[in-house]
Order: sequence, then C-alpha cells, then structure tokens
Amino acid sequence: MTTAAAPRGLVLTSDELAARAYPGAVKLYVWLHCTWFALYALLGKGFAYAGYPPIYAGEVLLFFAVCAVFLTQRSAAPLLTPIGAIMVCFVAWQIMRMAPYVDVYGINAFRDSVLWAYAAFAWAVAAMMLRIRRPLHLVLTRYRKFARIYLVVGPATWLMTFYLSDKLPVWPHTTVTIPLIKAGDYAVQLAGIFAFSTLGLSGPNTAWWTAAAIVEGALGMTNRGGMVAFLSASALALAARPRVGKVVTVTAIAMTLIAAAGAFDVRFTPPGSTREVSVDMLTESLRSVITPTDSADLESTKGWRLNWWSHIIDYTIDGPYFWNGKGYGINLADSDGFQGGPTLEPLRSPHNSHLTFLARAGVPGFLLWVSLQLTWLASMARAYFRARFTSQYDWMALFAWITAFWLAFMINASFDVSLEGPMAGIPFWTVFGIGWASQMIFSSQMTALRVRSDDARR
Repeated sequence: MTTAAAPRGLVLTSDELAARAYPGAVKLYVWLHCTWFALYALLGKGFAYAGYPPIYAGEVLLFFAVCAVFLTQRSAAPLLTPIGAIMVCFVAWQIMRMAPYVDVYGINAFRDSVLWAYAAFAWAVAAMMLRIRRPLHLVLTRYRKFARIYLVVGPATWLMTFYLSDKLPVWPHTTVTIPLIKAGDYAVQLAGIFAFSTLGLSGPNTAWWTAAAIVEGALGMTNRGGMVAFLSASALALAARPRVGKVVTVTAIAMTLIAAAGAFDVRFTPPGSTREVSVDMLTESLRSVITPTDSADLESTKGWRLNWWSHIIDYTIDGPYFWNGKGYGINLADSDGFQGGPTLEPLRSPHNSHLTFLARAGVPGFLLWVSLQLTWLASMARAYFRARFTSQYDWMALFAWITAFWLAFMINASFDVSLEGPMAGIPFWTVFGIGWASQMIFSSQMTALRVRSDDARR
C-alpha cells in the first residue's frame, strides 16, 4: 500500500477536476475547520472560551460552516441518504424539545442544545467533501500533519494543564486556563492517532508513531473513560487490519513499558488530582469498569454515576418523562439532585452524553440518537467489508480508522460530560461527517466501476 497517496480511485481527470472547482470561501472554511480541530485538541477548554459571551469559538465556526455548506452546491446530497433522513428526524425532535424552554431558560436552552446542534458540522463536512477536489487525499494529508504536531505538542499542553495550572493565563472573569485539557479528550485524540498509524495511513516511521502514541497515551490514564476508549479503539484498529509484524511490535512495546513501570514501581499523582498514576491504578481502573474493587475513590465515583444514571432511567423509561424528557435549558444536576458529587466543578449534565439525550429528549430522542449512530456504523461496516472483498486495502484502512476514532469518542462519552462541549463535540461530528461522505464517495465509485464493467462485457 502506498500510504502517502489517497485511497484508490480518488485521482480525478482534468475534466473532473475542473467540474469540481469550488469557491474560495469554501477553501477558507476548510482551513478554518482544520485549525479549529487542532486548537480544540491542543488547548481544550482553553480554546473553547475564546470569544465574548455568548459567542465563542465554536459558535463562530458554526456560523461559517452553515454559510460555506450552501456555497458547495451539494448541501442536499448527504441528506438524501439513510443517514441523512435519520439526521433530519433526529435534529427536528431535538428542536421540538428545546423550543418550549427558550423563554424559560434563555441562553441556557441554546447552550445545552449544542449537544445536537453541532451535528451541523457533520453535514457541512460531508457536503464539502462531496464538492472539493480529492477530498480524502485532503483529509489524510491534513490529519497526518496534525498528528505529527500533536505527538510533540499534545503531551506538553496536557502536562501544563496539571503541573503549571497556577502559572497559566486565565480567561477574564473565569477560572479557565489556557490550555485546559480533559484526560478523556486527550486519550481520544491519541486513540485516533494510534489507529491512523497502525492502519498504515501515517506514511513512513509508523513504528515511531505507534510507540509515541502508546507512551503518551499512558499520561492520560488518570481517566477511566479515556483509558477504555484508547484501548478499545486501538484493539479495533489492530483487528481491522491485522499485520503480524506490526501487532507483535506494538504488543512488545506496550508490554515492555508496562513491565518496566511495574518493576520500578513508577507512580505519581498529578496536581489537582486525587488519583495516583501507576500500573496498579491502571489495573484497578480497568477492573472497576466491570466488577467492584477495593479502591474507595474509584468506587465512590462509579457509584455516584450509576445512581444518577438509574435515576434518569426511572423518570424516563419507567416514569413521567418517557416522551418528552426534561428538555434543554434545565440544569439536570440540580433537578435530579446530583449536584455536588465527586467532581471538581458544578455540573449541568450527567457523566454520560448518551443518557443526556434520554434525560433531555425522552425515549424518542434517545432512540433517534442511537438509530443515527447505528445507521452510520452499519454504513461504515458495509463499506469496509465491500472494500475488503474487492481487495481495496487503502479504503479498508480509511474506514477502519474512522470507525476506531468514532468508537473512542462514543466510549469516552459514556463516562463523561463529553459531546456537550465543543472540545469533543466538534471533533466528533467532524469524524462522523468524514465517514458519512467517505462511504458515499466509495459507493459511487463502486457503482461506476460496475457500470463500466457491465458495458465492457456487452
């Protein structure tokens, strides 16, 4: 496989390139979106607060996304698909659950609605990928550059969040430092880079990329959700494109590092955290996902989450909020009586983005969310196996990477207030949009090949 090239079939003729010329404004938006993606990854909440309330960096990018998508002249194409149809129904229901509360809760109704409103980025990304020249080549090239930067700068900004928090600049009238990165978001980004490298999309020096992602990923293991997200996405990437030599190399590196950390009893406690980072802690964190442990800290956090989640299920699936949920704008932590749990700051939503949909939009809203994600996943799986059956290995790697990255976001969102903010929300919907357009492009090319083959046989 030629890793530096775009997936097979994406090199267009000069006539096709001319036909797919696109406005300069779209080029500008593509650059802005890539820049925003990188800044959210590198600075986290420290970039999310750029702006003047209530208009922040995410809202600025959303405005330009809506403007740019209508300049592509392909804005309707993604919506004329099964994913698009469910997306329209999903967004329509969420709007109906927000609209009655705008007068009651004001800006908070819009603030909580970014959980679903950022789906506009998926639509924008998909529409523009269908319009611009060599879209997947652009995605792979830009992400490759981002990954190289992130492997160097990402750990530095992550460590600064902990060890230099009292010396970092702060946004006026807030306690938000620059940078301020959540452990789960950090682990998800490294999961994406690990999958990208493992699947052979990173170009030369793949082993170094893989080793760096593993070593740096260990820094984010203070977060249970991030750890499970990283490990799950990595396992999927390794299984999707098995290469014996690479699997052995990666496993050897990981086991050597873990063994060395255990042998030398490496442990430290990041400032601002009560959890010690060590091999013992990692083992306990993994075990606590499934079974009770002896760690009072892990069990208290786990118990608090499970109690809140059970309460949401009681008043929706088994209670009076089955159809409508509590709507967008209300502070769920206050309303449900779970404010002041084992967290460091006030909350608005439970530590599970999926159950936030259930609590705010009721069972119908939750089912639409699940249906949207499962339909997207089914389309990616179908495209992956179709590429595998036709021996199109570049496409296989692409679909496996996108799916692994998506899985990391989804798992982390099961343990944290994740998709409710732009730091994870915008990157998540970006990955969703890339997958959405990629399978459309692949399906179109496969149909064209079949037609040409049929014509040749006549």
